[in-house]
Amino acid sequence: MRPCPLCQAADWQPSWEKAGERYMRCASCGFIVADLSPVRFERLNESTFEELRESYIERSYDPRRQARYERRLAWIERRVGVGRLLEVGAGVGGFLHAARRRGWEVVGVEPVAACAHWARTHQGLDVRVGSIESIALERDHFDAAYGHAVLEHLTDPLGALRAVARALRPGGVSWFDTVNARSYSAERLGPDWKLIDPALHYCLWTPTTLRRACERAGLEVVTVRSHGVRLRANALGRPRGLARGLDEVRKLPLSAAARWTLRGESIAVLARRPARGVRPEPVGTAVAAAS
Repeated sequence: MRPCPLCQAADWQPSWEKAGERYMRCASCGFIVADLSPVRFERLNESTFEELRESYIERSYDPRRQARYERRLAWIERRVGVGRLLEVGAGVGGFLHAARRRGWEVVGVEPVAACAHWARTHQGLDVRVGSIESIALERDHFDAAYGHAVLEHLTDPLGALRAVARALRPGGVSWFDTVNARSYSAERLGPDWKLIDPALHYCLWTPTTLRRACERAGLEVVTVRSHGVRLRANALGRPRGLARGLDEVRKLPLSAAARWTLRGESIAVLARRPARGVRPEPVGTAVAAAS
């Protein structure tokens, strides 16, 4: 395997396996990465998202999902107002559509050309094809950057976060959420949890690695949040009736605890670019192992 994308160490330990593929855990910093070449993973990801494009269109523009986007935008607006917004992993543009409706000037970056093309031609959105590291974005320009369920798909996450830091104006904020490898769901279900999948999610995060990656990219972490618990394997399907009620009761203590322990299945980080520049750490600097 190549060196760790976060700390550049090369000491790997085997982790979860699924469908003939496996994850490796960095012994130095605890970051978990699929044992696939970046090129192979990106091809797998692109074909998956091309096949699912229509379902993403339906989901992204569903009124309930749009209402959820509105609430998240309102939360961001309380910190920076309404201005220029950059979305990393814009997909078919559902979030950008909601932001534009609220008065934001929006730009998206999306590596899957079919999704970006749909957002441009059907919604008139400025969605550019490629990785954020490869696209020439205005420096010191955006008031906010956003990425939902995108960090786990990146083969160079530190490079992406550094590109975000450069694109944000001083004082601008970024919000990203991702898969939590230290969650109760991961602990109890392992590979039976659908989010643990090396062919779909290249890297798995913990609160420690997520915080440290932001700091190394030159972003100041404001808060880390976590929520969500799953106790049933995805293959079993969603319970109904009484079984569903019992499942919710079983989850309740862990769901409540997850917000304090940061062991929910999703973790989110709100970070800002400092008003005065902070230089990113050298790539070779090791980070403390995640507990």
